Amino acid sequence: MFFSPATVITLFLLFAVVLLAWWHHARAEAGKVPQRRPLPAFDTLRRALGRGAETGRATHVSPGASMLGAADGSRATTAELLAGLLVAERVATEAALNGAPILVSSGDAVAHLALRGGVRQAYHAAGHAQDYDPARIQLLAHNDELAYATGVAAIYAREPLEASALLGGFNQEFLLLGEEGAQRNLPQIVGTTSSLALPLMVLTSPSTLIGEEIYAAEAYIAPSNSAQARLLTQDTLRTVVILLLIAGFGYSLIQPLLGLPPLPGL
Repeated sequence: MFFSPATVITLFLLFAVVLLAWWHHARAEAGKVPQRRPLPAFDTLRRALGRGAETGRATHVSPGASMLGAADGSRATTAELLAGLLVAERVATEAALNGAPILVSSGDAVAHLALRGGVRQAYHAAGHAQDYDPARIQLLAHNDELAYATGVAAIYAREPLEASALLGGFNQEFLLLGEEGAQRNLPQIVGTTSSLALPLMVLTSPSTLIGEEIYAAEAYIAPSNSAQARLLTQDTLRTVVILLLIAGFGYSLIQPLLGLPPLPGL
């Protein structure tokens, strides 16, 4: 049985990515990790977790009203949701190790179940399974961005919080909860890739992660070897894609001049 060219290329790329991730993981274990540029937003988050261990006030964490498999432009992408879930898990690990309380919320039923599993696993891995409280993981709404934002605003009004980390999928509903947090002088660590929400985030919080920075969040919060390997793999793949785009653009410029065969898709 012969494979189609597209299948062969896909398998080759998958194999290359696996090898690349394995290589970066080996580098991380050997301590050969390049210096990362500073992102002050994570310093704000770490300080909040440290204060929470002393004051008993929780740090709120949420991936937004994200939904798995969303394809339309009005909802967050699956990649943003996965980034938000990883952030929640890493924050839960740090909170468990520091003895700081957290409060986790979401706006989608599937994300809520994933958060319950991820946070519980984080507490077990940290050796503090007895501190895990499923009541601190709340489902505020389902498939309703405005209802979710109203729920977060209610948490701000009801709960004494040290900070709120909102990293994931957000759109215009962020104005409601972001302004509520700003009025209460609540430190907010926010980030998304949405062009609709980013201007609102910049206006309401100085600790804003822009675009792809949210995918690096887990490596900054809890710098484990696996997180570092994922970040380095993402950076390498991004560099390769940029180089391919530049090369393709250059080829399209010289192709008619030199009479070269056109490339598919150009």
